Formats: sequence, C-alpha cells, structure tokens
Amino acid sequence: MFTGPRQLRLHGSHLRERAGGRDAPLDDLKTFEPDAWELMLIEARTDTGRFVSTTWRRSYPDADWWVVVGFRDTVRTLYQASPGKSGRGDGIVIGGPLWDLANEVNAKLITDG
Repeated sequence: MFTGPRQLRLHGSHLRERAGGRDAPLDDLKTFEPDAWELMLIEARTDTGRFVSTTWRRSYPDADWWVVVGFRDTVRTLYQASPGKSGRGDGIVIGGPLWDLANEVNAKLITDG
C-alpha cells in the first residue's frame, strides 16, 4: 500500500471514459496523497495474499469519488459514488486468514520498501 505521496499513472482508456465530461478530481490524483483519502478496499489474490488493487474514497463538496489503483500505481478507474456506499458485499472479508495474510504481505512490502 502507500506510505506517502505517489505519482499515479492516469493514462488508461477506462479512466478517461469514466472521468470524461464529469468534474472528476484528476488533479488530486496526479500527486496522490493517501492521507487525504480513505482506504475502502484491498483486492488481493487468495493464493498469495499479494495486492491486486486498492480502492480509496474522498468526499468533495459536490460528490464522493472512489478511485481504484492497480499495478504500478496505475489508476484503473475513478467514479462518483453515493455517500452511503461502503464497499461491502459478498466476497469481502474484514477479518480471518486472508485478511491476516494481506496484512502480513503489506507489512513486508512496507519494510522492504
């Protein structure tokens, strides 16, 4: 996960499609400040615990925006979400062996830099 500001890659066609014609906060993603966003989801492989993507939420005066960041700090998508969206559903775990494995892998990634 992120330990400080990151330069995110904003070149994906899906991102352009989702953000186009909307007041999407793309400038806030150029230098992504994780402390300004709330981490909502971590998608991890069930066999290794390695991260596939992270999903973050930030509230703005006009809307809540969610951003999905994948491999090599590339923004996979950005979308406007309803204020009550929580990112919980079938297949989402908030504890247990997979959760513990993801935390272990994350700690190693942070330690190893």
